[in-house]
Amino acid sequence: MLAVYPALIVLVLATRPFTQGMPMAVSLFFVALLLTGLNTGLILPFLNRKLGRWLAAR
Repeated sequence: MLAVYPALIVLVLATRPFTQGMPMAVSLFFVALLLTGLNTGLILPFLNRKLGRWLAAR
């Protein structure tokens, strides 16, 4: 949730002007594509660095 929800809200709002005339399924596909790339390349590596000790704690 920490990685997906905030980025999803930002992406939906940021892409709305470009995807407004498109069918909902197509616009959501573009948002999902962008979200996957951002999570893989930026968000999750950042969160792993910041929360790594807590995530690995037993």
